[in-house]
Amino acid sequence: MTVPFNSTPTRTRGKRWALVDHCSRAPVGVNVRRQLSVAKKGATVITALRQADRLSSCTVIALLACLGWSADASAQAPGRLLTCSLQKTGTEFEGVCEVPCEVNSLAVNFDGIKPNFSCHTPPRRVAASLRKGEKTDWIGTMEGAQPEDPTRFEVAEGARIAKVPFGWFPLQSARTDENGLFLSIAADKQLPPTEDDIRILERARALLSDERHWNKQDDRTCRPNPDRWSLFCALMQATEEVSGGMHYRQPALQAAREVLNEVGGNRLGKHRLMDYNNHPATTLEEVHQLLRTAQSRLAKRVPR
Repeated sequence: MTVPFNSTPTRTRGKRWALVDHCSRAPVGVNVRRQLSVAKKGATVITALRQADRLSSCTVIALLACLGWSADASAQAPGRLLTCSLQKTGTEFEGVCEVPCEVNSLAVNFDGIKPNFSCHTPPRRVAASLRKGEKTDWIGTMEGAQPEDPTRFEVAEGARIAKVPFGWFPLQSARTDENGLFLSIAADKQLPPTEDDIRILERARALLSDERHWNKQDDRTCRPNPDRWSLFCALMQATEEVSGGMHYRQPALQAAREVLNEVGGNRLGKHRLMDYNNHPATTLEEVHQLLRTAQSRLAKRVPR
């Protein structure tokens, strides 16, 4: 029998040999198969130890670290899911969605989880509702990351898209029955942009054509037909014009935020687009350059 470090074989009352983990000093129970599922395609030593049925979590962690698998455990874990369970109430479906902590922290971008980010809190439960829409399959509301965030929630079953206040993600499944509407949304990475997002960034730059049309005192309240536009409101107006609705996490806006994370420095606070726009050091040329950079990056991501 192959024995991992930190463990010794001990004869039990039934005269069978069992592994005793020096971390816990006791044999453990029946969860070994679950503990070792991440290594189900691993080396022969793992198979032999699983058959022993006596590994503790401490032994498993030590063994996997020794074999160099612990760093890959998260990659082999099931994908992150944002799930919704909505009960039918008249013409609407109302209930809650469970939002993974990475999604709630706005740490999921086009490529996946932001580098060096981790969180271990349980999913956040947020109120949500949906009803049949005219231009999309389902439309309604969902609580966002911040109280002031727009709450627009759309689901396009045919296109397999879920547009939530945390981003746009692939719709994994949607099921309705006499009791309600149940959704599973894949949340490992945001959906790639489309040509609409390119047009949104172009239109936003056109709205901010010169100093006379730039509002440098943004308060995140976008009034109809203003004489001046802030960066945030220009993007929201362009989104409305191009896509027919104000989607706070539209890929075009997400791309602008990603660029801001790199160039904003100490000009950024809680509301990146507003803070950068209003900072005394920010120039209109820098705003234009931000939009051009975001557009250039999105153009490379648009599926061909």
